[in-house]
Amino acid sequence: MIFSNFVKPKWQHRNPDVRQLEIESLDDPAILNEVAQYDEAAEVRQAAIKKIKELDLLAQIAQQDKDSSVRELAEQRLKKLLCCQTNDCPPLDTRLTWLSNTTDAEVIAYTAVHGLEVDLRLAAISQVEREELLGDIAINDRRSEVRFAAVEKLTQKSILERVIKAVRNNDKRVSRRAREKLDDAIEQMERPMRILAECEAICTKLDSLEHRLNPETSSVHQSLVDAIDESKTLKPENAEFKRLQERWFTIATDADTQCQARFDKAQQKVKTAFENYQQALLDAKKREQARMPMRVAKKELCEQMEGLLIDLKKRQSIGGEDEKALSQRLSALSSQWAETAKIDEPDEEQQWQARFERASQSVQKRLQKLQASYEMICQLQTINAQADSLLNGTETIKPEQLKNFQARWEAVSEPDKSLPLFSELNSHFDNTLKALQTRWQELKDQRKQVVHGFKQLLKEIETALDNGELKNAIPLEQQARDLFNTTDTLSTGKENAALLQRLQTCTAKINDLRSWQRWGNKLEREKLCEQVESLLETEDDNSTEELARLTEEAQTAWKRLGSSGYSRDIWDRFHQACQTAYQRYREHLCRQIENLSEQEPNNPEETARTIRQAQTTWRNLGSQGHSQELWERFNQVCQTAYEPCKSYFNIKAHEREQNCLQKQALCERLEAYADNTDWENPDWKEVYQFVRGMDKAWRNVGTTDRKYKKAIQQRFQRAMQVLETHLEVERQGNCRYRLRLTGQVEELARHLSDAIEAHKDANNPEEVENKITQAIEEVKHLQKQWQVTVSGNRRVEREFWQVFRNACDVVFNHRKQQQEAHKKELQAYLESKIALCQQAEALATLEGEAIKTAPSLVKQFQEAWTNIKKEDRNKAGIGGGLRKKVKATEAVEERFNRACQQVEMRYQAQLTAERRYQLDLLKQKVVFCVELEQAETLARLQAQEEPDCLETVQAAWAELSELDNANLEALMAQRFQQACAAAATGEENVSEETLKNKKTLCIRMEILAGIESPPDAAEDRLAYQVARLSAAMSRGEKKQSLEPHVEAEKIERSWYLSAAPSDQTLRLEQRFSKACEILRRMR
Repeated sequence: MIFSNFVKPKWQHRNPDVRQLEIESLDDPAILNEVAQYDEAAEVRQAAIKKIKELDLLAQIAQQDKDSSVRELAEQRLKKLLCCQTNDCPPLDTRLTWLSNTTDAEVIAYTAVHGLEVDLRLAAISQVEREELLGDIAINDRRSEVRFAAVEKLTQKSILERVIKAVRNNDKRVSRRAREKLDDAIEQMERPMRILAECEAICTKLDSLEHRLNPETSSVHQSLVDAIDESKTLKPENAEFKRLQERWFTIATDADTQCQARFDKAQQKVKTAFENYQQALLDAKKREQARMPMRVAKKELCEQMEGLLIDLKKRQSIGGEDEKALSQRLSALSSQWAETAKIDEPDEEQQWQARFERASQSVQKRLQKLQASYEMICQLQTINAQADSLLNGTETIKPEQLKNFQARWEAVSEPDKSLPLFSELNSHFDNTLKALQTRWQELKDQRKQVVHGFKQLLKEIETALDNGELKNAIPLEQQARDLFNTTDTLSTGKENAALLQRLQTCTAKINDLRSWQRWGNKLEREKLCEQVESLLETEDDNSTEELARLTEEAQTAWKRLGSSGYSRDIWDRFHQACQTAYQRYREHLCRQIENLSEQEPNNPEETARTIRQAQTTWRNLGSQGHSQELWERFNQVCQTAYEPCKSYFNIKAHEREQNCLQKQALCERLEAYADNTDWENPDWKEVYQFVRGMDKAWRNVGTTDRKYKKAIQQRFQRAMQVLETHLEVERQGNCRYRLRLTGQVEELARHLSDAIEAHKDANNPEEVENKITQAIEEVKHLQKQWQVTVSGNRRVEREFWQVFRNACDVVFNHRKQQQEAHKKELQAYLESKIALCQQAEALATLEGEAIKTAPSLVKQFQEAWTNIKKEDRNKAGIGGGLRKKVKATEAVEERFNRACQQVEMRYQAQLTAERRYQLDLLKQKVVFCVELEQAETLARLQAQEEPDCLETVQAAWAELSELDNANLEALMAQRFQQACAAAATGEENVSEETLKNKKTLCIRMEILAGIESPPDAAEDRLAYQVARLSAAMSRGEKKQSLEPHVEAEKIERSWYLSAAPSDQTLRLEQRFSKACEILRRMR
């Protein structure tokens, strides 16, 4: 034992092999750590490293050991321990702590991919900076939270797009987060351009604001005037300036120095412009104060002239004293205007002058028109008066007179047939002429009837005279003579003389028979007495009224007989009979009222009317048949019958009283409204509606008592007149205001037409468009100011509005013409693009070899498309403002892009078909090679079982077409020759490298198809993936990946070019065919 301290342990033996064997059996961490660091033999250090668990030490050895194999082994041991790929790995907390302190990017990357625990991979991912690796993890890791963590660290657009494409159908959460990160990345990439565009927009608006604030521009001069009138200094401009500053503050931190300098410069210019504007405002105020008296005088004269125009517009004609007074007033206003001092501002003076001259010319034209109308009206009224005189007079109407009236009326020209007075005169003349024509026709018919009647009278007179009936002949003779005297001409001259001769003959016979009249009258009086007495014999009450009528006729006939044949006895007899008849009639009236009083008064008004009629009839009888007893009876029954009607008429009287109170209340409301209204600032529409409503309410109120009707009507009219006076003043002012608006629109339209004409030849459509837009905005502003506070005569209002609208339409028509021109340009633009679309769509229908020329033609079409857009941009200005408003351009753009995509798809499909054909041809060549390479074939050939087999295969090979790829054709020919040589000699041309290459190709195809490899190939597959990942990390940048089908075709070609014994490649062929089939189904 004493020598034990001098014996070295085996791990310190000088023989490296002994030390290595000892290390393999040791478990002491300290010894292993010492050996791993300081042993001289690399293989000993490697043996110690395989048993070390300390991560820091392994990392130190991997970095500092002088032997590369030791460093590599230490790194691999570190990675396996860290990822817990061994059974002796440290606890997870230890590994997480070590991982958080290390800076080895390769170890961190390996752990992020191969770490066993999720927390470990998450911790590694938090330190990974290479986005290519993060993208692979986000696609390939088996845990969603790990993929999500990897996506959280991605920022590159291409990698995010790759991740989205790979996981969009597998992990919606990761795909959604990747999409959000991609949007953020795009946003971050586009932010500088947006900031630059925003800076450009802000600075441009500042320049525009500074230009508007320039005192030399007319718009600012107008704003100065508005500011003085409204005491509002640049509120919109100040607000706009503040908004632009606020917009700048949101991007100021991200703006570059050039943008900052430009903004500061533009901002300073605007501030200076504001200061200059304020100074200009002060100067303008001083000038305005000096101009105010002149402006007031000119305004007053213009308003008087416009008021005169409004007054004339209400008239239909003018003449006499009115014409003289208005002419003097016009001359006085013109003289006062000439004496008014001129304003030192030329534009304003020109506007005032134009306004006064416009109103003055309108007054003169209107006055001339009214004078002409007055002359026409006088002539027409004269014709109407003559026609009325003829119609109403007794003068005989002649056809020549009617024709003369018609010709004279048509000879008078009517200047304005729409005037109501002309319409009335025309209507009156037409009616009068029709009445004259009707009367003339009636006179013609009447004369025929008169002649016929006159002949009939003569015949009756002659018959009466022949029969000795003088009593009948005398009135007939008088009737015939009156008829002859009232008619100028009965018939033609000869016939008229014959009729007159017959009348005179009858008159002579009547005069002869007059001596017999006295005797006849006495007989007639007796006959009348008998007639009345016979009437008294009838007792029927229904014939009482007829009795009174016939009695009155008998009295009339008695009086007509005069004194001829009179005697006192006959008169007493006749008088007594008449009194008895009238007494009976009075009794009838009494009975009638008595019957009425006994009935129910269903209609009080009708009852009262019947009573009044009976009383009137009673009074009209006078003293005939009168007796006090009958009168008292009649009076009593009338009062009794009228008693039920009193309550009804009392109700009516009460209603009239209430109506009177209502009318008084309406008058009080009118008077109170007039007193309480602030006439300095009233709501004119409310006042107008109130007046119309009160007038309607007044008309709806019923009747009142006659003794109050006149007074209450006068009070209402006085109250209404107060309000109507205020309304009329406002109506006149509003008319003058709208006349000024009309003048401004006409002036604006005239200036716009002049500006368009001036720029007609100067190829500058933008300036013309700006002027039209500015003019339209001003017209819209004036239209908003057009308000009718108190409407007047409908004809005048309609004329006002028509003139104003016509003036506005002149301005709007310029925009309409411009839009039509733009529409034609747009149509030409679209037609040129549609032609390209049609050509591109025609290319999409090509097939076979013809489609191969399509890409170059599409490129030409795209260049032509770009040129069209450039030309249109040059015409329409930057931005193509018109096209942005037309959705048709977007449809054409989509159509062209779709056609180009279809052509590209056709082209790619053709290329794919050709590659597939070449691949199938390659496969056929491979079949011959494999046939010769198989062991069975070699054995048969060696045994001479099929001596012609080799020649047969070579002949079939010769019949196959050559591959388009010359290098590939050469390789296949080389393989075929080698197979033929092997078949001829019987020696197998077997290469282990070829077999290994086939295994690798099979694994690549399985990975590409997304299927698992067999268990015995899992280790090879993992090794291939690790090698590919290591190669990617060592390059530090991502290799451009191929499309799956292109890479599959590349692998398939490589597979067919490699050769190996069939007994070793049979299973590989099966795996490879399965992967190819899956890929084809995926496509």
